[in-house]
Formats: sequence, structure tokens, C-alpha cells
Amino acid sequence: MRWELLFADLESRLEAEERAEVEAEIAKRTRDERAAVTLAGRLAAHAGGRVALVLRGGGRVAGAVADLAGAWVLLDTAEGQAVVPLTAVAALDGLGHGSAPLTEVRRRLTLASALRELADSGLPVAVETDGGTWRGVIRAVGADHLDLDAGGVARTVPLGALLAVRAG
Repeated sequence: MRWELLFADLESRLEAEERAEVEAEIAKRTRDERAAVTLAGRLAAHAGGRVALVLRGGGRVAGAVADLAGAWVLLDTAEGQAVVPLTAVAALDGLGHGSAPLTEVRRRLTLASALRELADSGLPVAVETDGGTWRGVIRAVGADHLDLDAGGVARTVPLGALLAVRAG
């Protein structure tokens, strides 16, 4: 047997080991990057695209992603706009695989801050929870609840109970 063949075999084994190490490193980095992806980041990459959200309890909200923050998404639906806390989402249909970074402000923008804007506007809303849907005007938003004037009834709703706040 010629030595050149032995050395060529050694070289091909080393190249195969090197390729395997590179492939393992790529797989690890891909896994690590994927582990850092948030649902809000995936929705940000899908801005303007249509999604269907399945809410806790089985309700649905479908529409185009109009705005979002780390804690909520605003959809343009056939019936108007709807703010949905991401904690109310049980599943999503139609979401792409891409991800986009959120600014620090977007990551910190809370559901309560978005609801305060709605309260300041005085626009009528439909507040949807597991316990029912109430129509009225948001009068105030605390750290963990909102006060809704529901046709003369002052109703307090914990933010954790919200499934969606829809226009009108």
C-alpha cells in the first residue's frame, strides 16, 4: 500500500470530523437563537399579515397584525380593532417562522398602558373575559385592573381575566 493513500485517508477522516464539528456548532447556535425568540417577536415579523388567534376558552380573533408590544397585539379585524393580551392566546394560526426584534420601549409597553390610551379616548369598547363580554367605556386603568362603565354599572375587571378588548 502506498503512503499517499494512507495520508489521503487520514486527511478525509479529519475533514469529516471537522465538518461534523461545524455542523454541530451550527445546530447548537440555531437552537440557542430559537430559544431566545418570543411570541411578540414572531408577531412583529408578521406585521400587516393575517393571523387567527385562538383564545383561552376557545374564542377566536382573526385579523391583520396592526401593532404590538411585548404583552399584547392589536389586530385589524372585519368587525374593527381588537387588543389581545398575549397571555390570553392559547394558539395562533397563520404565523410565519420569522422573528423581528422589539425596541426596548415596545418590550416594556404594558397592556395597562395601552388600555389607558383607550380610556383617555373615551371610545366604547367590548371587554371580553372568560366570564362574559361587557360593552361600555373604560373609565380608569389600575396596575392590574380596569374600571368599565357598562351602561350605568360600574364593573371592575382584573387584567388577568381579559381575553380581548374590541372596538365598540
